[in-house]
Amino acid sequence: MLRWILLVPFACLVAMGAGLFFLAMASVVSPAVALLIGGGIERLLDILFGLAESGIDPAPAAQAAFALIGKLGMAIIVAPVVLVAVGSELFRLRSGLLQSCFTGLLAALLPLAMLKLSRAPSTAEIQIISGLFLVGAATGFIYWLIAGRGAGGERVSESGAQRAG
Repeated sequence: MLRWILLVPFACLVAMGAGLFFLAMASVVSPAVALLIGGGIERLLDILFGLAESGIDPAPAAQAAFALIGKLGMAIIVAPVVLVAVGSELFRLRSGLLQSCFTGLLAALLPLAMLKLSRAPSTAEIQIISGLFLVGAATGFIYWLIAGRGAGGERVSESGAQRAG
């Protein structure tokens, strides 16, 4: 029980922080991810300041944009780690490879599901999806290093159960 109260939330928070670091590193390595992160923020600020300069209240546009950024952040960093952490604890998945792959898949697919991409992705979008997968996989691996190796608590072996009984 102490594991669920302390270790799992701590491991999730550390993994999420590492995920933000990995996302920044992905933007350094991949021009497509850098354009998504840096270019998107630059365009957002240009639009908001343009609205303010023309006398239009930028608050509704800013609220909608920051709400979308928050939802994407949840879909890329928070939700994959939490879902895989809960699943690995419930189903006693102790494999670092499984936790990394599941977290990577969720990190790559949840934003696509949120944005309702119904066409074949372009080359730049495939680079972004690949970058998100690697960010999610690294985040899942950090969670596994901290809490995943003992997922589900200790298993009682048959010989231990026979000695106890």
